[in-house]
Amino acid sequence: MIPKSESDIEIPLEKSSSGTWNLPKSPRRQFKPWQRLWLVTGIIYLLMLAGSYHLIMPNREQIERQMIFSVTEEVRRYDGLSFVGESPQKIVEIARSQGYAAWIAGIRSRHRIGPEGNAGFDRIERNYREALSDLPVKRTVGVLLCVVAWLVPMALFYAIGRVVDWIERGALGIQG
Repeated sequence: MIPKSESDIEIPLEKSSSGTWNLPKSPRRQFKPWQRLWLVTGIIYLLMLAGSYHLIMPNREQIERQMIFSVTEEVRRYDGLSFVGESPQKIVEIARSQGYAAWIAGIRSRHRIGPEGNAGFDRIERNYREALSDLPVKRTVGVLLCVVAWLVPMALFYAIGRVVDWIERGALGIQG
């Protein structure tokens, strides 16, 4: 007998019905029905989580809008008729075009809000800056929560599928 060396390669061949020798077809990974269900459910659930994250998580524009509307409410404390008849979209556009600091200073001078309004405007600025600085952390935590909220149920669902498959194979083995 000839000793096999490490360079020898075994190639299995199959004889076809026509009598020719061919390489066997590579076995394709066939998913079981419960695995296909798990995969489709996982994709749908992931899309739902991503959509929920997108709707719930604030972005910079929403934080800026909140700051603008906080400023308008603070001005209404001193002049109840301010911004009457102006559309919120127009107010936001004007604030963005002028720059927030210049817009706030202009509003304060136009409505004659002096030092007595400093506390309210300082609180608004502080809340605005905190919301902007917390935004990256909130986004990271939100993504991590979404990953965990996807992984845990999907892992449990997969484990349940494996257990049911194992039980089914055992029951079929006993009957057969």
